[in-house]
Amino acid sequence: MYEIRKIHSNEVTEALALALEVFLQFEAPDYKPEGIDTFKRDIVENVEFISKCQQGICPIYAAFDKGKIIGIIGMRSNRTHINLVFTKKEYHRQGVATSIFQYLLSDILKDNPVPQEITLNSSPYGKPFYLHIGFKPQSDEQEIDGIRFTPMKYTI
Repeated sequence: MYEIRKIHSNEVTEALALALEVFLQFEAPDYKPEGIDTFKRDIVENVEFISKCQQGICPIYAAFDKGKIIGIIGMRSNRTHINLVFTKKEYHRQGVATSIFQYLLSDILKDNPVPQEITLNSSPYGKPFYLHIGFKPQSDEQEIDGIRFTPMKYTI
Protein backbone atom coordinates (compact mmCIF):
# COMPACT_ATOMS: atom_id res chain seq x y z
CA MET A 1 0.00 0.00 0.00
CA TYR A 2 1.04 3.57 -0.54
CA GLU A 3 1.59 6.33 2.00
CA ILE A 4 -1.06 9.04 1.64
CA ARG A 5 -0.80 12.46 3.27
CA LYS A 6 -0.69 16.21 2.67
CA ILE A 7 2.56 17.19 1.05
CA HIS A 8 5.15 19.35 2.77
CA SER A 9 6.37 22.72 1.50
CA ASN A 10 9.53 21.24 0.01
CA GLU A 11 7.48 18.70 -2.02
CA VAL A 12 5.40 21.22 -3.99
CA THR A 13 7.88 21.38 -6.89
CA GLU A 14 7.85 17.58 -7.25
CA ALA A 15 4.03 17.50 -7.08
CA LEU A 16 3.60 20.17 -9.75
CA ALA A 17 6.22 18.51 -11.98
CA LEU A 18 4.13 15.32 -11.79
CA ALA A 19 1.01 17.34 -12.66
CA LEU A 20 2.69 18.79 -15.75
CA GLU A 21 4.10 15.43 -16.84
CA VAL A 22 0.73 13.67 -16.60
CA PHE A 23 -1.15 16.65 -18.09
CA LEU A 24 1.09 16.59 -21.15
CA GLN A 25 0.63 12.81 -21.54
CA PHE A 26 -3.12 12.53 -21.06
CA GLU A 27 -4.82 15.94 -21.17
CA ALA A 28 -2.87 18.00 -23.67
CA PRO A 29 -3.82 15.84 -26.67
CA ASP A 30 -7.46 16.91 -26.12
CA TYR A 31 -6.60 20.61 -25.88
CA LYS A 32 -5.70 23.41 -28.24
CA PRO A 33 -2.26 25.01 -27.72
CA GLU A 34 -4.05 27.84 -25.86
CA GLY A 35 -5.31 25.32 -23.28
CA ILE A 36 -1.84 23.92 -22.69
CA ASP A 37 -0.49 27.45 -22.20
CA THR A 38 -3.36 28.25 -19.80
CA PHE A 39 -2.62 25.17 -17.68
CA LYS A 40 1.06 26.04 -17.46
CA ARG A 41 0.37 29.72 -16.69
CA ASP A 42 -2.36 29.11 -14.10
CA ILE A 43 -0.83 26.13 -12.31
CA VAL A 44 2.79 25.12 -12.77
CA GLU A 45 4.21 28.59 -13.50
CA ASN A 46 1.88 30.59 -11.21
CA VAL A 47 4.14 31.95 -8.47
CA GLU A 48 1.22 33.00 -6.26
CA PHE A 49 -0.43 29.55 -6.49
CA ILE A 50 2.90 27.79 -5.83
CA SER A 51 3.46 29.98 -2.77
CA LYS A 52 -0.03 29.18 -1.44
CA CYS A 53 0.69 25.48 -1.90
CA GLN A 54 4.00 25.80 -0.07
CA GLN A 55 2.24 27.60 2.80
CA GLY A 56 -0.46 24.93 2.97
CA ILE A 57 -3.17 27.45 2.04
CA CYS A 58 -3.94 25.44 -1.10
CA PRO A 59 -3.46 21.90 0.18
CA ILE A 60 -2.10 19.14 -2.02
CA TYR A 61 -2.70 15.56 -0.97
CA ALA A 62 -0.43 12.88 -2.39
CA ALA A 63 0.27 9.19 -2.59
CA PHE A 64 3.88 8.09 -2.23
CA ASP A 65 5.59 4.90 -3.34
CA LYS A 66 9.02 4.44 -1.79
CA GLY A 67 9.18 8.17 -1.01
CA LYS A 68 8.29 9.35 -4.53
CA ILE A 69 5.04 11.14 -5.32
CA ILE A 70 2.90 8.98 -7.62
CA GLY A 71 -0.40 10.84 -7.48
CA ILE A 72 -1.84 14.13 -6.25
CA ILE A 73 -5.09 15.91 -5.59
CA GLY A 74 -4.86 19.65 -5.02
CA MET A 75 -7.47 22.05 -3.71
CA ARG A 76 -8.13 25.76 -3.77
CA SER A 77 -7.76 27.62 -0.49
CA ASN A 78 -11.47 27.32 0.34
CA ARG A 79 -11.06 23.50 0.46
CA THR A 80 -14.29 23.02 -1.49
CA HIS A 81 -12.87 22.96 -5.04
CA ILE A 82 -10.39 20.45 -6.46
CA ASN A 83 -8.08 21.94 -9.09
CA LEU A 84 -5.47 19.17 -9.57
CA VAL A 85 -5.88 15.41 -9.93
CA PHE A 86 -2.98 13.53 -11.51
CA THR A 87 -1.53 10.04 -11.18
CA LYS A 88 1.64 8.79 -12.85
CA LYS A 89 0.89 6.60 -15.88
CA GLU A 90 2.28 3.39 -14.42
CA TYR A 91 -0.07 3.72 -11.40
CA HIS A 92 -3.30 4.32 -13.34
CA ARG A 93 -6.28 2.10 -12.47
CA GLN A 94 -4.73 0.90 -9.22
CA GLY A 95 -6.89 2.95 -6.84
CA VAL A 96 -4.26 5.63 -6.18
CA ALA A 97 -6.46 8.67 -6.90
CA THR A 98 -9.45 7.04 -5.19
CA SER A 99 -7.36 6.47 -2.06
CA ILE A 100 -6.12 10.07 -2.09
CA PHE A 101 -9.70 11.33 -2.51
CA GLN A 102 -10.89 9.22 0.44
CA TYR A 103 -8.07 10.62 2.58
CA LEU A 104 -8.88 14.18 1.47
CA LEU A 105 -12.56 13.61 2.25
CA SER A 106 -11.80 12.34 5.76
CA ASP A 107 -9.58 15.40 6.31
CA ILE A 108 -12.30 17.80 5.11
CA LEU A 109 -14.85 16.18 7.43
CA LYS A 110 -12.74 17.57 10.31
CA ASP A 111 -13.43 21.14 9.12
CA ASN A 112 -15.84 23.30 11.08
CA PRO A 113 -18.21 23.82 9.46
CA VAL A 114 -18.03 20.75 7.24
CA PRO A 115 -18.50 21.73 3.59
CA GLN A 116 -21.68 20.47 1.94
CA GLU A 117 -20.04 19.75 -1.38
CA ILE A 118 -16.80 19.57 -3.34
CA THR A 119 -16.65 20.89 -6.88
CA LEU A 120 -14.22 20.41 -9.74
CA ASN A 121 -13.94 21.04 -13.44
CA SER A 122 -13.34 17.67 -15.07
CA SER A 123 -11.17 17.25 -18.12
CA PRO A 124 -12.56 14.94 -20.81
CA TYR A 125 -9.96 12.33 -19.80
CA GLY A 126 -10.84 12.44 -16.10
CA LYS A 127 -14.63 12.42 -16.34
CA PRO A 128 -15.12 8.62 -16.11
CA PHE A 129 -13.02 8.55 -12.91
CA TYR A 130 -15.01 11.35 -11.27
CA LEU A 131 -18.30 9.69 -12.17
CA HIS A 132 -16.95 6.45 -10.65
CA ILE A 133 -16.19 8.09 -7.27
CA GLY A 134 -19.55 9.87 -7.06
CA PHE A 135 -19.23 13.26 -8.74
CA LYS A 136 -22.24 14.43 -10.76
CA PRO A 137 -22.04 16.66 -13.87
CA GLN A 138 -23.58 20.09 -13.33
CA SER A 139 -23.73 21.12 -16.99
CA ASP A 140 -22.46 20.16 -20.42
CA GLU A 141 -18.79 20.43 -21.35
CA GLN A 142 -17.45 23.98 -21.63
CA GLU A 143 -14.26 25.55 -22.92
CA ILE A 144 -12.54 28.58 -21.43
CA ASP A 145 -9.07 29.78 -22.49
CA GLY A 146 -8.59 26.52 -24.39
CA ILE A 147 -9.34 24.32 -21.35
CA ARG A 148 -12.17 21.84 -21.94
CA PHE A 149 -14.07 20.83 -18.81
CA THR A 150 -17.33 19.62 -17.34
CA PRO A 151 -18.32 21.25 -14.03
CA MET A 152 -18.99 18.50 -11.46
CA LYS A 153 -20.09 18.30 -7.83
CA TYR A 154 -19.70 15.75 -5.04
CA THR A 155 -22.24 16.03 -2.24
CA ILE A 156 -20.77 15.30 1.19
